[in-house]
Amino acid sequence: MLKNKIVKDTFFLTAVELVMQGMALLLNIFITRRLGTETIGIISLISSFFMFVTIISSGNVYLSTSRFISEEIGKSCGDPERVFRYGEITSVAMSILSGSVIFFLSDIISCDILDTPELSFAVKLLALILPICSLTACLRGYFSAYRSVYIPSAASAAEFIVRSVFIAILTETMITRGSMSVYTALAVSMCAGQAAGFLFLLIPYLKGRKKYSGSCTISFRTFVSGSVPIFLNSLVTSVLSSANDALVPITLKQYGNSTSEAFSQFGIFEAIVIPALFFPSSILCSLSGILVPEIARERGADNPEGSRSLINKVIKQTFGFSVMTAMIFLCFGDEIGLLMSGEHFAGKIISILSPAVPFIYLEIILEGILRGMGKHVFSSLNYLAEYTIRISVLLICVPLFGFYGIVASYLASNIIGNISRLIMIIKTTGLRLSFTESIAVPVISGLVSAELVSIGEKLLPLRIENTTVRAVVFASLMMLLYIWVKYITSGIIKAGDHSSSSSVSSSSSSS
Repeated sequence: MLKNKIVKDTFFLTAVELVMQGMALLLNIFITRRLGTETIGIISLISSFFMFVTIISSGNVYLSTSRFISEEIGKSCGDPERVFRYGEITSVAMSILSGSVIFFLSDIISCDILDTPELSFAVKLLALILPICSLTACLRGYFSAYRSVYIPSAASAAEFIVRSVFIAILTETMITRGSMSVYTALAVSMCAGQAAGFLFLLIPYLKGRKKYSGSCTISFRTFVSGSVPIFLNSLVTSVLSSANDALVPITLKQYGNSTSEAFSQFGIFEAIVIPALFFPSSILCSLSGILVPEIARERGADNPEGSRSLINKVIKQTFGFSVMTAMIFLCFGDEIGLLMSGEHFAGKIISILSPAVPFIYLEIILEGILRGMGKHVFSSLNYLAEYTIRISVLLICVPLFGFYGIVASYLASNIIGNISRLIMIIKTTGLRLSFTESIAVPVISGLVSAELVSIGEKLLPLRIENTTVRAVVFASLMMLLYIWVKYITSGIIKAGDHSSSSSVSSSSSSS
């Protein structure tokens, strides 16, 4: 029953996420072509700053409420509603405090720190909406804990659609005519989206909230102390991510690019390359969000074997999916980049970054597992080490090698960070992963399918002139071949293992 529920919810969330990510890519392409790559680079930096402020103000209460309410539900008699109120009180208090500070310091932040006076009004607008952002995050965590994935999905869709419509209209009618700055338009669209998402969550909560007769098993103090590691984890990640984003255009200028070129390349990287690489990971993002409450619930019910079985299956499937995706990016990155941005630069970077895809995707799932296990302190320290490596490589390599330095920073940090996560999960759960089945089979299948497609492309009498159609046809063929080769290879290995087991059993019987 649990397996069917997870599969069903994952597919639903994936469908919603794919639609929204696809629309987000189209929006990025629209803004890029209307305002230029330099502007999209500036928008990416400001969005990173806004995300940082939002996390600071709410303490990432989504994860706190999702985890602690799930654990409370797993108890025989508890009061999840009281835990939800703990989250509301904590996040709203933090958002009002931080929002007040940001509002009164908006001129200093905009003029003195960021050297962008036009940003002042946008910062004030964001500060005013922070309590709504916190309550929205609380409600998302509440519905996630109750496995009600449809309501948060509808809210996310409403938020995204309203935000996208606002920014598209303002781009076409106000920004291009000089009537409104990009920063103000971005802030207005974000506020409108947050308000829509909040209403979509609040109404079903008020209609369907439950009453419990039991007593809450945790106190407010326990909730706050347990939320501190989650907050620190989010804080570390957000600070280092924002710092990394800010350093990219700076180090590109040190390489020899002009300010305009640096922001232009950063814009293509953030608005085209990264969304393209992450687009297939929608299923993993959905699954990661579901894993947090599911693993927390297994912990609350003291069922370690159930956790191990779930984690083992998810990691194995994740690596298989990510290797197939990486091979497609490696072979067809040029076509994908050219289709999305109209520039060969984006395609080149997509192909170069493809070897990092399995590690990027694995991080999504491993972080969900660690959060469900309550390993937030380790996660924070690991992120600190990972971003330290990424920023160090960035500072050293980008001024020397340009964008290849960014590729090196992603590869180095993701490989080391995910090995650490995997070791911690194995150590904590006693998980036993099969190297052959989990890693060797997907890698061999990916290489064989890519080689078969390359040979077939040369031998088959298919002459497709349209680049996009050609890429779609051969990428689809590669996916089918990958699944087939993986199935055959797994069958051969299992047959070999079965034969070995039978021989051992026969020898034992003879003895």
